[in-house]
Amino acid sequence: MKAQFAIACLGSLALLLAAATAQGSCGTAFCVLNTDWSTQGVAAEPGTAKLDLRYEFVDQKHLREGTRRIGAAEDPNDPAESRTINRNLVTTLDYALTKNWAASVSAPAVSRSHSHIADPTGTATQETWNFTKVGDARVLGHYRFDSAGGPAVNYGLSFGLKLPTGDYKVMNDGGVPAERMLQPGTGSTDAIAGGYYAAPGFHPDSSWFAQGLLQWAVGTKDEYRPGNQYQVNLGYRYPIGQELQGLLQLNALVRGHDSGANAEPDLSGSKTVFLSPGLSCALTHDFQIYSFLQLPIYRQVNGVQLSADWAFVAGATLRF
Repeated sequence: MKAQFAIACLGSLALLLAAATAQGSCGTAFCVLNTDWSTQGVAAEPGTAKLDLRYEFVDQKHLREGTRRIGAAEDPNDPAESRTINRNLVTTLDYALTKNWAASVSAPAVSRSHSHIADPTGTATQETWNFTKVGDARVLGHYRFDSAGGPAVNYGLSFGLKLPTGDYKVMNDGGVPAERMLQPGTGSTDAIAGGYYAAPGFHPDSSWFAQGLLQWAVGTKDEYRPGNQYQVNLGYRYPIGQELQGLLQLNALVRGHDSGANAEPDLSGSKTVFLSPGLSCALTHDFQIYSFLQLPIYRQVNGVQLSADWAFVAGATLRF
């Protein structure tokens, strides 16, 4: 039976995958899906560490203006964006300091390819960038309030910083620097603050959670300030078997206009909502794998931007 569950879980890992996109004119994207189990009613014991490794894939190849998809002939901008493929590997280490306090550090490795056509109405020239770089790291603290509802009810606050560890001066083989939204790092230091609540669901062993996060730049470099980000995640977890659980999340992200001399204010900022079904599978008591399929149910962008019709994330979590 355990072997059958393992096969089912591995199959789900390959087939049911997802990621939410933070859209930009060039189509840069990171996942906004919540895979932090400590904010989903699974509080860690003091002294417990958790290592999470998550792979994200987002292929943004469709142009969108406002809420509608458009063709390349309808794009008035120079350069005319063609395609961006994002492959991100995000490593996160969590540690429960006490029953109330926990800390986490995460760092992404960004593998990105992008192409656009410069001077599309004149001497059209295709320009491309392909790079694999370290992105911006995040350091967060979590405070969990004591709950009268017992350990099954979990709520608290999260706060921390996004650090400017990623390169923001990447060039292609021709020596042309990538647009700032395409870079693996923003060059900014951002403050992050939010809260979460998790409680038992309607079915035995099920649970639900809600999470909200705000991120805004408090220090910038080289005339570029990324827009503020507002993120809301709602989720439900339902047991399918002893080791297998069905997951469903609703993920919303509002991103404001970028600003500064090196920004593109009219081509940045978006509102996106995604529905994210998925599965998690406990291969052992301390090791689980998970995956989500994420589909957009609402998208609105400023100007003309690249977008993806689907994306995926797959990961594994080890507790020790």
